[in-house]
Amino acid sequence: MALPALPGIKIPKIAPDRKKAFLAVGVVIVAMLLLVFGWTLFVSYSEERQVEVFRDHIAASEADLGQVSARIIAHMSTTIDDLSLAECDAYVREFAAIASYGRAVTAYHQQIIAADTVPEAYVGAQAAYLRALDNLNRAFAFWLSAATAYEMRDYAAAEQNLARADEAWRDYITAIGDYEAELRAAEERGEVASPIPGTSPGQGS
Repeated sequence: MALPALPGIKIPKIAPDRKKAFLAVGVVIVAMLLLVFGWTLFVSYSEERQVEVFRDHIAASEADLGQVSARIIAHMSTTIDDLSLAECDAYVREFAAIASYGRAVTAYHQQIIAADTVPEAYVGAQAAYLRALDNLNRAFAFWLSAATAYEMRDYAAAEQNLARADEAWRDYITAIGDYEAELRAAEERGEVASPIPGTSPGQGS
């Protein structure tokens, strides 16, 4: 007994236009995946580069300000009890020159670091360091005012400005501690978020 023949089964043909449409969709999907992957790599590299530039600017600032601060500390540690009036005047003029230079250096680095764009995880560190620079700028300004008051023989005003400079210096030390804490926190989180432009701090007096 012969088996009945199977009815003919025809596989529907895909129209050429539909083939092109499927192919186009596939190409678009692949292109989107490559775009997303490439953008992720770009953002990761970009933010790593932002952190690197930020660190370089901080290092340059610390190097310059370390030299100025060392000059200020050395100058203020000098014993003036045995100096003549003319020597005291020269001492104060040199002190004023160092303070004026310190203000210029801090203002320069404030401008550079405030312009840095950093990942969100580093915004706190950037703000703290800018606050430190602002406090140091105020300290230099008060030292300069103290020297000016001394030259005018206004010794009470000189003492007041020296006291304000000491307060601004302590604020600077506190802000540097905040910066170091924020930096450690950013490194421990290991986050890389969307970059946020740096903001300028208030300028020193």
